[in-house]
Amino acid sequence: MDGKWRKLALASVAALALAGCSTGPAPVVPAGEAAYAAIPEGNVFSPRRVEIRPSDTIAITVYREEELSIERGIVDPDGNIQVPLLGPVDAAGLTAAEFARDLERRFAARFLVDPSVTVSILESAQQQVTVAGAVTQPGVYPIPGRISLVDAVALARGPTNVAKFDQVVVFRRYNGERVGGMFDLGAINAGTAPDIEILAGDQVIVGTDGLKLAYRDALQMAPLLGIFQTFAILADNNGSGSAPADTDDGN
Repeated sequence: MDGKWRKLALASVAALALAGCSTGPAPVVPAGEAAYAAIPEGNVFSPRRVEIRPSDTIAITVYREEELSIERGIVDPDGNIQVPLLGPVDAAGLTAAEFARDLERRFAARFLVDPSVTVSILESAQQQVTVAGAVTQPGVYPIPGRISLVDAVALARGPTNVAKFDQVVVFRRYNGERVGGMFDLGAINAGTAPDIEILAGDQVIVGTDGLKLAYRDALQMAPLLGIFQTFAILADNNGSGSAPADTDDGN
């Protein structure tokens, strides 16, 4: 490669490096200990507290009060369910047993003497997590039981070769607000930082390393630079105005 095209190639690689370094601003979320304060570590090995959630289908049985019982009722998006005599009652965030005791108190306060209520969760709404960024297959995935951050990234077939392991952000809805924290997946994998539990509705975003991205793009562009060089040599030869030397000795 002559000097002119070598400079062009280096300039192209430099431009790609600058572009790779400017793949977007760093997330403005807590990191380190502050991240674990915003998104608690949790415990993926302990039994999960099974709570009633919006879109769950539940059954309510009031002993000896068939007209007050519900064979199949769907919890609305606000977490309420319509109960005879009581109207809309907030069920979300309570276990089936807790909601049954709440209904007993409500019925006893106005309508029944010593009521007995049983609540069952018939169908649980699908729990999902969103995994995006520098992962092999970004998407929305069902949560198979209790999972950790490492598990969530594995659902998306793992990080790509341009992933920035120390910039993995988790966003979560908490008390109506969106909170987030930035975690070091490399440290978690190495066992030097604790993993965290991922909950339904969380968003996991794996950051992109600009330098790795620029290096990858430069390698992908290398064959194209070679083509440009070939065309440049042909153009120089065709435009020089000098014909090839005549080697015919007249014989």
